[in-house]
Amino acid sequence: MAGVRSTVKTTLINPPQIFTKSQIGAGVTPPLGVAYLAAYLLAHDRPVQVIDALGEDPRQLTPFRKNSYLRGLTLEQIVDKIDPDSRLVGISNLFSFAYPAVEELCEMIHRRYPHKGIILGGPHPSAYYKEILCQHPEVDYVAIGEEGEETLLKLVMHLEGEAELDILSGIALRGEAGEPLVLKSTKRFEKLEQDSMPYPARHLLPMENYIKAQEGHGPSTGRWTSILSSRGCPYGCTFCSSRRTKWIGRTARDVVDEMEHCQRTWGIEEFHFEDDNMTINTERLLSICDEIIQRKLRVRWQTPNGIRASRTTEAMLRRMKDSGCMHITLAPESGSPRVLKEIVQKGNDFSLEQLKACGEQGHKIGLKVAAYFILGMPGETKEDIEMTIRYSRELATVGVDEVAFGLFIPLPGTPLWDAVADMRTNFDFLDLLSIGDLSRAVSWSKHVSGDELHTLRRKAYLTFHLTRLFYHPIAFLRTLLNVVRNVEETKTERTLRQYLQRFSIKRKKYSEGDPQPLPADQDLNAYPYDGVATIKVILQNEAHYSYRHSLLKGIRLVKQDILSSRLFRPTKNPDHEL
Repeated sequence: MAGVRSTVKTTLINPPQIFTKSQIGAGVTPPLGVAYLAAYLLAHDRPVQVIDALGEDPRQLTPFRKNSYLRGLTLEQIVDKIDPDSRLVGISNLFSFAYPAVEELCEMIHRRYPHKGIILGGPHPSAYYKEILCQHPEVDYVAIGEEGEETLLKLVMHLEGEAELDILSGIALRGEAGEPLVLKSTKRFEKLEQDSMPYPARHLLPMENYIKAQEGHGPSTGRWTSILSSRGCPYGCTFCSSRRTKWIGRTARDVVDEMEHCQRTWGIEEFHFEDDNMTINTERLLSICDEIIQRKLRVRWQTPNGIRASRTTEAMLRRMKDSGCMHITLAPESGSPRVLKEIVQKGNDFSLEQLKACGEQGHKIGLKVAAYFILGMPGETKEDIEMTIRYSRELATVGVDEVAFGLFIPLPGTPLWDAVADMRTNFDFLDLLSIGDLSRAVSWSKHVSGDELHTLRRKAYLTFHLTRLFYHPIAFLRTLLNVVRNVEETKTERTLRQYLQRFSIKRKKYSEGDPQPLPADQDLNAYPYDGVATIKVILQNEAHYSYRHSLLKGIRLVKQDILSSRLFRPTKNPDHEL
């Protein structure tokens, strides 16, 4: 009928997770970005299909390449699920190490449906769009910039014949000669409230699978989900793909309205705020806490993506605790002032003493506190890493509960990606899985070898936890008790619990001689990270990974380092200890 719009249906795909078996668990979290895109299309009366490969089958593992695995639906299963009526397929690609699987998925979709348009979105393709469009003819569009909702809607309108090409923004495609062409840049939304940005379409996600998996970005117990109260981060950390993006915060009322909606709809009692910088606006954060308290919401919440210590006061921490906050993550990145100033460019308002004080305050008022470090950055020396280890030990003495020592990986579009251009020969994005793989280390510093970095990271973990045991034995024992009670107050407890579950499953499978298949909830695939292999890696003490007398050597190393350190000597100026 003339005048009737030819509606374009869109299929949005959250691809499977990619990991190695000796990797620290990456978490199984709802894809909020995909859910926001779906909600925005639905709000504008456009049909949408969501294929959440990870969420639909987080128990399924498929070997991929270079000893890596895909967790979730297989690539073939994803293609089979695509609605033949969809004219546009959008694929989310958050992490650069996941790009090889996305590449392969694009090729398979194009072979099956050569006439469907394919658009990639996320931090990786946004920064890597030129290479993608030049090397992969099956990809038609790449969303670039900071906001994807309006970009996707306008592309759908263009495919429907309702909008000319020149109104598109925040998108890269091919020009007439096949060259990459960028159509303007997308402006950030000025408001993120529900009247302009609907809540994520969680009803299109397998929410019960995420709740049951209990593998959030932070520790999770009970019915939980992730949530965003803001977008963007104005700081300029050189390793981060979100650097210097305009910060936009939702109102306290809108945030807590969404929390209540999740409570009513899915019985959610725990929220993980995935903001890049939740505490940047003190007044707004306090208002969120007050709104939760005034409505008498019985909820727990945490900030697993980190908060800015320089923007966090003791009064703020107390209000957060009063409103249900139970866990915060701080991000010192390094214990070396030189690295923070010259390499990371953390910002003039940041200091290591300030972050330590924030961790101590959080501990004293009853919050669980985690700290995140990055090792092996370009230009970092062994002395810098030793300073980080000493600083992490100081955090352990003041009550910080857990640490993560991630390895630096270069991300396209960041200054440090350009800084290591000469080291990216024969580069494979799968190699970036080393960020959390405890069996190997890839150093991007010319001053530290991979073997040296591997040893230093192992020393860092042992030093922190033995120091915590020495200064806070009750807290350390509580961690062990929580593992036995199947309770998570920290991510460390979740990781230990998963290892024990895997050991138990293996004993049942291999020792009892039971020919019957294991129950679904005890399938080895339910715990994809290899506990045995990972524990062995942690205990190794030789660069070539031979396994002999490693634990005793590690304890002697840490004991000697602690007893000989300046930590046990009085100091006149603690700043000099950093």
